[in-house]
Amino acid sequence: MSNNRQNRRKHHQKVDNMPSSFSYEFSRVLKILAVIILVFIVFYFLTVYILNKGDDFTIGDTTPAEANIQYQEILAGNSFSMKNSHYYVLYYDMTSEELKSTYTNIISTYEDQEEHYPVYTVDMHSVFNQKYVSDNSNKEVKMIDELMISGPTLIEFENGKVKKYIEGQDSIREALS
Repeated sequence: MSNNRQNRRKHHQKVDNMPSSFSYEFSRVLKILAVIILVFIVFYFLTVYILNKGDDFTIGDTTPAEANIQYQEILAGNSFSMKNSHYYVLYYDMTSEELKSTYTNIISTYEDQEEHYPVYTVDMHSVFNQKYVSDNSNKEVKMIDELMISGPTLIEFENGKVKKYIEGQDSIREALS
């Protein structure tokens, strides 16, 4: 019987230890959750820091900029296929600020006239237009595959065909005045 009493005491001690075991497990779960949340917070701020490149976590102006759609500049390959029936295409190297300013002024003066045709520009320095750059120009061009530009050139198109081929800054200024 004394053996039975000892077994009951041991069993009673195990039952008494159970609530403390439950609270121990609960505190372990809370600690693990706290560590996981802390890791997420660290990764969040690390991501923000990397994306802003260390700009003290400042967020830039999120106001969308006004869209500036530019219809005037085209690729040389599109010269013969514009939707207008009558238009000009001006070919020149736009990397020169002086040339760009000069031709922008010429085009602006021309477009200020009451009756004018659209003027499109082609940057001959662009990689996409390099196959049309040549040492010798082809003034008798009839199709895009024959286009060869050697310097500043203005071509007048009518119904997809070349009407006039003009080279040189003074001649271009005169044609658009």
